[in-house]
Amino acid sequence: MKMKGSICAAVLLLSCAAFGQTVKLGFLDHDKKTQYCDYIQLTVEKTGVITGTHYPTASGSTTCFTNGVTGTMAGLVAMYPANSGLMVTGTVATFADDTLDELGGYQGACGCSYYYVTKLRPSTPEEIKNNVYGWVVYDNFGGTASVLSYGFTTKELGNNDQNALSTYDENLRK
Repeated sequence: MKMKGSICAAVLLLSCAAFGQTVKLGFLDHDKKTQYCDYIQLTVEKTGVITGTHYPTASGSTTCFTNGVTGTMAGLVAMYPANSGLMVTGTVATFADDTLDELGGYQGACGCSYYYVTKLRPSTPEEIKNNVYGWVVYDNFGGTASVLSYGFTTKELGNNDQNALSTYDENLRK
């Protein structure tokens, strides 16, 4: 019992390193080729509360969303052990995002949000090589939660319209 308590304390101390910081992250698809246009800016409060903004348009974009709408995000820092069975583990930000509703959802405001679980740092080359995912997005339409998309976190903010639309634009077209 004492050993488990020491491990938990060590994990919490290491996790606190991200608190009080602001991070910006882009999204690389699980195909390891498609960099999405959208990106997020998260602030991790010392209390473990996450606040942030979702930018569905890359700066200077002409083919991704161009209407200047941003989404609001709110959530908490969590620790998911590697053996949890979840797609993204370790110290993560878990948050709801209202970007889809702000963009008009499916034929108008839908009162819906996506739920993200994302690491608080870019994925390493080793993690990408070994398919250790850095982000996953869940949706809940019709009362059933499901994985919408997933991949790796990056330092690249947007993609300068080179190879993908926003994750939201892509999902709206399905």
